[in-house]
Amino acid sequence: MLAVVQFGPNRGERTQNLRRLAELTSAACAAGARLVVLPEMAASGYRFPSADAIRPLCEPAHGETLATLAPIARDFGAFLVAGFAERAPDERLFNSALVVSPAGELLATYRKRLLFDDDETWATPGDTPFPRFHTPYGTALVAICMDINGWELPRAARLAPPDVICFPTNWVDEGRTDIHDYWNWRMPTFDGIFLAADRTGAEDGVGFYGRSAILVAGRPVVSAPATGDGWLLYDPATRATASSFLSREAR
Repeated sequence: MLAVVQFGPNRGERTQNLRRLAELTSAACAAGARLVVLPEMAASGYRFPSADAIRPLCEPAHGETLATLAPIARDFGAFLVAGFAERAPDERLFNSALVVSPAGELLATYRKRLLFDDDETWATPGDTPFPRFHTPYGTALVAICMDINGWELPRAARLAPPDVICFPTNWVDEGRTDIHDYWNWRMPTFDGIFLAADRTGAEDGVGFYGRSAILVAGRPVVSAPATGDGWLLYDPATRATASSFLSREAR
């Protein structure tokens, strides 16, 4: 089964955020998920005014995020995809996502290619292609948030269509009534499974959209509320869905 985790991190509290993300990911896996997508920059928070401000929260690909998620991947035999703030060996900083294999190994690292305004204060544009990896659900591709607004992601999905797109995001709430329709509009030829893991909450008065979703052929088969931590589950074989959410106050 496939899953997305929705979570509102406390900015700057990486270790505590990872502890909660591990709980949510383990719960989704215990419910049957074997491919789980977590939000963009899931443990660090998102809005930082400068590279100096975020650097203490950046980590190498083989860092705290991988160390937290690897045992879960091994215990359940699951693929995990999670956004994180990366510090490269040459000290460049990237808004990245890592892929953990069912053996608990780092399978791929992707660096966001198209930066949003809040990334441009600190991040370097990505220099890696959209990674693809093979799963029991077919070929999966990883992209991050703003990538969907460029031409490269729709083109990659059109020329060599994946079966699944893993989409960690921190989608800023700009008043759209249905972001799911917008994502579908941006990916007009993609008829596979789109796993959108969004965050909730606000930073510096800027709110995030929440409403994580699993879309099939452009239409949501299960979606999350605007607030609350939890997970969504979808079984491609039976088309069954499940979800579990708690309010931020109850976590």
